[in-house]
Amino acid sequence: MSEFEYVMVLVSIVVALAIAHLLTALAAGVHRFRGHGEPIKVDSVFLLWIIFVLIWLVSFWWWEFKFQEFQVKWSYGLYLFVLGYSIILFMVSQILVPHRMQGVTDSYAYFMEGRKWFFGALFLVIAFDVADTFLKGTEWGLRPAVLMNYSINFAVVITGIISERRAIQLGTAIVAFSAQLLYVFQELNVLGSW
Repeated sequence: MSEFEYVMVLVSIVVALAIAHLLTALAAGVHRFRGHGEPIKVDSVFLLWIIFVLIWLVSFWWWEFKFQEFQVKWSYGLYLFVLGYSIILFMVSQILVPHRMQGVTDSYAYFMEGRKWFFGALFLVIAFDVADTFLKGTEWGLRPAVLMNYSINFAVVITGIISERRAIQLGTAIVAFSAQLLYVFQELNVLGSW
């Protein structure tokens, strides 16, 4: 087992737990939406953010493979940084969605109630992502597509924290989701081909 593989074992477990949490909650929501259990009102803002976080989790795991291209000396500090990034992503998934959607009858009301926590945690994720990107190369981090993606994400976080209007919340979710998809398909391509 290489150093990279060893480091990524625990990181992969944390990412997998976050993904499993979101998928389990979505499945529970589908069952309730179908009439099994307490009724639930599902909102597009909430669903877009769940999908956004799922994409980010998968992209993070995929993107960490880039560390294999470098002759990285895996220090405990670097290991804690990468592990910390995965833990913050896990926390974002937990803040966004309760366990098996328990206590949620209106997903938009639930989201708005905890939106400052969600966007605050998302701000941390973006900050970790900026640092992670620059750890993999300054020239990669300063590309226009990367800088534009960070600008959009930071603007979305600030707008999401400030605004209480549903139209603005829907707009920020659509912008973030669209930017995330565009960035993933434009930038991540084939594993290791960057």
